[in-house]
Amino acid sequence: MMFSLQKLLWDIRKDPTLAADFTADPESVLDAYDVHGDEREAMRTLDFKTLYDRGANPYLLYFCALQIGVERADYYAGLRGEVR
Repeated sequence: MMFSLQKLLWDIRKDPTLAADFTADPESVLDAYDVHGDEREAMRTLDFKTLYDRGANPYLLYFCALQIGVERADYYAGLRGEVR
């Protein structure tokens, strides 16, 4: 399951069109990448702390967040479990 998430993070990081697709319709993209369970919910809600705690590669997670338009300060706050 984690491989599917890591692949999604990598692809979003590299592909602005996929990033836009994820922003517009995350469910379809998560289905296409076969992401399920807690990882799916965390990606859908952009819960970076949960993704990190469950083993998502921090490099991929960070650059995926930037690619989908998350501000750096918001990303770091989310990683710490803070709400901004």
